[in-house]
Amino acid sequence: MNLALPDLPRWVEAHDLARDPDSWHREGCIGHDGGAAPLICVYGTLPVDAVVALANAHPKHTLLVPREREDLVLALPRPIARAILHTLPDPDALPDCEGAAPLPEDASLAHLPDDLRAELEDARARTTVWTAWVDGIPASFAYASAQSAAWFDIGVDTVAGARQLGLATIVASTMIRAERTNGREPVWGATEDNQGSLRLAARLGFVAVDELWVAAPAVH
Repeated sequence: MNLALPDLPRWVEAHDLARDPDSWHREGCIGHDGGAAPLICVYGTLPVDAVVALANAHPKHTLLVPREREDLVLALPRPIARAILHTLPDPDALPDCEGAAPLPEDASLAHLPDDLRAELEDARARTTVWTAWVDGIPASFAYASAQSAAWFDIGVDTVAGARQLGLATIVASTMIRAERTNGREPVWGATEDNQGSLRLAARLGFVAVDELWVAAPAVH
């Protein structure tokens, strides 16, 4: 599917969905019902009532909405957060870290919370999940959660008991270096209340370039 959208950081998820034959497309939006996190990207000038109806028809989906659509922020019956998008102007300044390796296909994730386990099981079926281990247990993870021709979006998570150890820096910088060999550059998105993610992005050298609205699922 070919979207008439520029290949910008704000549209990396939309372009990623367009590459998937199981995605569905309507005028001004594209969505996907499968995976651990069903998603709808709104990119056109859809009327407010049409987007509200779409959200009501897909209560389990996260909606990504352009920052200019404040009319939707006021109308959508969902918790909505502002997400800040970052890019990396100087990839050579990434920390030179060691200690991450691809997550083996047979590695158990039974120790993880249900949501994170489902997310990572879905991710490792599609791409490499870079992992740092603590006491023989996978504890920190980074992977390309979405891709366009020019960009890849970064997913990073660390189990609660292994935070503040620098593991996220290790897995994120390793993953970014590996993915850049494919000719794409990284996008880091984090909601403004996720201060840990924003601090990590700054530590790695990312700078803010854009914003989106994220409407959370109405049903989990």
